[in-house]
Amino acid sequence: MPTRNLPHDAPGHLQESHPHPYYIPEKLPLSSPIEIDDELTTLISDASFQLGRIDGISPAVDFSPVLYTSLVRIEAVETAEIEGADVSMDEVYAYHTRQESSDSIDVSRDLQEVLNAEEALQRGFDAIKRGDRISIDLLQSLHEILLDGVRNEGQVVGEWRTSDVYLPSPRGGQSPFVPPPHSKVSELMDSLEAYIQMGGEHHPLIDLAITHYQFETIHPFADGNGRLGRILIVLQLCADSYLSEPYLYPSAYFNRNKQDYVEKMRAVSEEGNWRDWIEFFIEGIEAQARDSYERTFKLRELRREYEQRYPNMKTSHRLARTLLDMPYFTATEVQKRFDVSPQTAYNAIDDLVSDGLIVETTGKQRNREYKAVDVFGILERPSAQ
Repeated sequence: MPTRNLPHDAPGHLQESHPHPYYIPEKLPLSSPIEIDDELTTLISDASFQLGRIDGISPAVDFSPVLYTSLVRIEAVETAEIEGADVSMDEVYAYHTRQESSDSIDVSRDLQEVLNAEEALQRGFDAIKRGDRISIDLLQSLHEILLDGVRNEGQVVGEWRTSDVYLPSPRGGQSPFVPPPHSKVSELMDSLEAYIQMGGEHHPLIDLAITHYQFETIHPFADGNGRLGRILIVLQLCADSYLSEPYLYPSAYFNRNKQDYVEKMRAVSEEGNWRDWIEFFIEGIEAQARDSYERTFKLRELRREYEQRYPNMKTSHRLARTLLDMPYFTATEVQKRFDVSPQTAYNAIDDLVSDGLIVETTGKQRNREYKAVDVFGILERPSAQ
């Protein structure tokens, strides 16, 4: 059976293969213009404003390092969840707390995926901040981090795939999407790298939507493309001076809208429908920037509330005012931080448990761990729709 033709607006073509044809995206830059109407122009302005707000408020809070660490962890949990992992923020914080006092910690595959995503995002962001360009070498090095300890048997990491892949459709009865054959990956990724490094051809947020589509459509690795593609969004926002720290977690939006995410990208490939994809994508950036700002604002207000409620130098008061810097901790950490005896640390913890500010998380009598209820309530609340 001959392979069907796509409309002339489609940014690629189909290549015959059995049982389903490959989709070969055209190399960037696009050969067809993208029309930006008034509605998209307004949306771009709104998203830029929200990104500016979060990048403006975050350095002004005195718990900024803890804030962006927390937001990185939100992104890591969300991006792993899209791929099927089931991990809570508690588990991530508990791991980091236990790591301070133990050389060997049992880590599930799901948790390892989250930890890898956290490390890859931070490593990538640090590279861009020190002046490195977004490059194939950087992406391949981050892919190695993402799949460290979680690769499937026979998978090669940090290199382009050497076999073909088939992506099932979320819509029942629709044929799978088949990215380009592995022999095409290298030249398509070279084109994508060049396009990003030359600064694109459109408004940075439009180019961000284009390059994300292109990366996911090429699907250059055997596994981990979704996770790395979402990290790439944050790295490009840094490179374009929208973010000074990784305060954005785009995976939450894609996680809530999985079917639309896949179908709107497929509509670009098969119909050339850039308009709906770009609108969907930039709406996600705007929504997540707004959500990040609101969380940051609520955390700042919580800090002020604790400072007013716990004003003196008692250990319990000092601990309360420190909860945004230390939202998950052990009694040993309290002893070290405030240079107090074990009994004084436990007394302070008991006071805050009684006040409802913290809860014990392990249910054990020894090696207990505590988390700040209000802080985690803000961090873990569902993202804005």
